[in-house]
Amino acid sequence: MAEDPSIDRDGSDHNRRSFLQAVGSSTVAAASLSGTVSAESDGNESSSEQSDDDESNGETPNNTQTIPLTHGVASGDVTATTAVVWARTADTATLQVQYSTDDEFDSTQRQTTTVADSTDYTGHVRLTELQPATRYYYRVWATAGTSDESNEAVTSDGDTASVPDSTVEGTFVTPPKATDDGAVTFAWSGDTWGYGPIPVDPPFEGLQTIAERQPDFFLYHGDTIYADAKTPAGRVTSDTSLADALDIYRGKYKEMRVPPESVAEQTYLRSLLAATSVVSIWDDHEVQNNFAGSIEPLMPSGRQAFIEYWPIDQSQQVTGTEAGRLYRSFRWGAHLELFVLDTRQYRDPNLELKQKTLLGREQLEWLKSSLSASDATWKVIASPAPLGQPSDTWATPTERTGYEAELVELISYINTEEIANVVSVAGDVHYSQVSGFDPNDDGEFEFYEAVAGPLGAYPSTPEELYSPLNPTAFFSKGGYFNFGTVSVDESGDTLTIGIYDESGDEQFTKTIKATPASDGDVPERIESTFDDDAEGWLIAQNGSSNTPEYYSEDGNPSGHIGDSEDEGGVTWYYQAPFKFLGPRDAFYGGTLAFDLCQEETDQQFDAALPVGGDIVLSGSGMTLVYEFRGDNSKPETDWTSFEVSLSADDDWINIDSQDPFATENEFRAVLSDLTQFRIRGEYRTGLDQSRLDNVVLTRE
Repeated sequence: MAEDPSIDRDGSDHNRRSFLQAVGSSTVAAASLSGTVSAESDGNESSSEQSDDDESNGETPNNTQTIPLTHGVASGDVTATTAVVWARTADTATLQVQYSTDDEFDSTQRQTTTVADSTDYTGHVRLTELQPATRYYYRVWATAGTSDESNEAVTSDGDTASVPDSTVEGTFVTPPKATDDGAVTFAWSGDTWGYGPIPVDPPFEGLQTIAERQPDFFLYHGDTIYADAKTPAGRVTSDTSLADALDIYRGKYKEMRVPPESVAEQTYLRSLLAATSVVSIWDDHEVQNNFAGSIEPLMPSGRQAFIEYWPIDQSQQVTGTEAGRLYRSFRWGAHLELFVLDTRQYRDPNLELKQKTLLGREQLEWLKSSLSASDATWKVIASPAPLGQPSDTWATPTERTGYEAELVELISYINTEEIANVVSVAGDVHYSQVSGFDPNDDGEFEFYEAVAGPLGAYPSTPEELYSPLNPTAFFSKGGYFNFGTVSVDESGDTLTIGIYDESGDEQFTKTIKATPASDGDVPERIESTFDDDAEGWLIAQNGSSNTPEYYSEDGNPSGHIGDSEDEGGVTWYYQAPFKFLGPRDAFYGGTLAFDLCQEETDQQFDAALPVGGDIVLSGSGMTLVYEFRGDNSKPETDWTSFEVSLSADDDWINIDSQDPFATENEFRAVLSDLTQFRIRGEYRTGLDQSRLDNVVLTRE
């Protein structure tokens, strides 16, 4: 973590280290600071935190009855001038948060909020008018009943008369202003407690290790609970009622902070949350495995509990006016902006649909415009599931059950808008991986992605990256508990990705140097000659395969790809990779050429519209189809060359229009946002095999 130059007080380095050692301690007996008890470990309740069953409420020095805090404290969604502090009480109470820039609390401010059973006695206090690039210390307690105090900062220099003997303490650091240089290190991981063939019980060593490393903040990257896994708090199923589900969700968050004594003494989560701030986002297991928020009846209950138990800033300045919005962004000085995505709340069900959304149009447009508007050196996208790994989220081969259209749109936008230095961090898949991606095949990585986790769920084995994105894997490792870090140096010149096991032992590091935006030149041609590999091409609508076979010889010339099918059904196609897609309006009036051949040429058939045609182009909500006609309309057993104009001068059919043929405006619109390009591969009834080579788009 970067040193904080704004802190200037006697013995500040020693005091800060002592404080952090106290809040991160794994012992039950915590160190005393300024006559208070510091935020102790994740162990059994100590004098600073009593259980819900403990009725021995204390009193402040002015005889105000105190209410116990039950599950530690947390700070989160920290900006240069604001932060949210979280705590939970044992009963209706007024939550008191006192904060200071010195760990002796000689000069303090205090803010309050009232908590009640409607939020399961959780409370969020939004601190404002903070100093940028400053370490803050805070202590929390609760007093009986509700308060008439407004949630405005109250300054109390040197006056601690109203502070009880028992408080719970934490610390966080604010980032520099967006115009100021500053180094930053954050850690990320996720996936804790209760999932897999052999469920993993706490303690989770990685949480303690992260706390000891003292990152500037921690990104808790999804699956913060496993609602659908059996733990002492219960298990949510599709048959669980809304009321019961909410109780179980809340119980899951509580047991992650205070596990039953029969399971473990601690999880280490409270140690981490006291030692640094957190940015939290959910994935699927906060509600139900692989849920789609647009149709999941339990989603609102899961979202309610998630917001109740994490220090999420629901201010309009952060999450806008939409109730329950979770996607948001955070700036850390001149060189880092973090874009946190919600890939669950707005998604359509994962079915074969012509039009389908993962993020929802509003979130996708927010992400695109925010990336474009950001002047941060590094733009880090926090996507719970990887962009570059086939899963139930961004992409799966062929039939778009992985919401590939939005991935195409996002990557194309990054290329078109010349958005440089994009890095994605992810979790979900339960293994670690660091990769670079060059979807337009220009020899430069358009973005990098780092995947980390799990912290306490069953580890998995790495799988193949998504080939249409033209990936390069630098590191892949599964079968262990792990977390990742991202560090940007003070000048912003470099970003370093680190992967560590739960004990903190380094597994891999990679440093990336910041590069300027590309010049945005439109290529004269885009081609796949298959000289070295399949270049990310896929097979679509073929029941027996998703990826083509690659052949290193016997092409026209050199390598080529091919596939076969003997199951019947709809016509199958070769599907082009990302480098052909995106804004291709400059190619209007140009040509498309390719070579095809078949193993056998009897039993030929024409592909029936609207699903058929020899070439399929989709974009801007329209699909254009072209059919070759005449004696030479189908490939022979030798290589056969095909060529067609990319213009309305040829008879392209718009299957989404009442008129049979596409107009120039329609054709240009499709090319301006090309999301799908397919070439027919099946021409023969029954067993068939075809091969493809030399696919070339050429500008006029």
